Amino acid sequence: MTVARPTCRVAARRVSFWSAARTVNEDLIMRRLDRHGELVCHATEVPLEPRYTTARDVTVYLADVLALFRGPQGLALVGIEVKDRAAPVGPRTAARYLAAYGRSCQHFYMAANGFSPRVFAMRDVGLFHLGRREVVKGAGALRPEPALWRSAVARLAEACGTEVEVPRDPLQTTLGGSA
Repeated sequence: MTVARPTCRVAARRVSFWSAARTVNEDLIMRRLDRHGELVCHATEVPLEPRYTTARDVTVYLADVLALFRGPQGLALVGIEVKDRAAPVGPRTAARYLAAYGRSCQHFYMAANGFSPRVFAMRDVGLFHLGRREVVKGAGALRPEPALWRSAVARLAEACGTEVEVPRDPLQTTLGGSA
């Protein structure tokens, strides 16, 4: 006689992505963004813009997470704004962050525990669900200002302790495809 064993489902432990005013556990997000190529480096709390240009006019000065990927088209700078809270992210919040990150980044993701339905209809905003730890909507391609993009890539590489040859423009490629 065989005895049926009870099945036990273990729920994933809730992981915090915000602690002491800093983004934490960002590696759990980075693992899921491989669609942008090979991860070169990533860091938290990296300035999106140099202090001396437009810092007082910027909605967001420090990116929660900046990541640099190397793909077939060259380097791609991805910005991620993390909202680890119960309330869903609405379109006004997403649009504000898209405008700020879009000046420096080629791709932008909002990472949150929930999103209003209208956010899914927004162009270019990628959505990452923190609870499920997955991309629920891919990010569109943005056209950052070349000088701000180059400056952000240089600051990120410095924060990571990585040397990267940064092209003059985010759209610059070689005949082989990558910059």
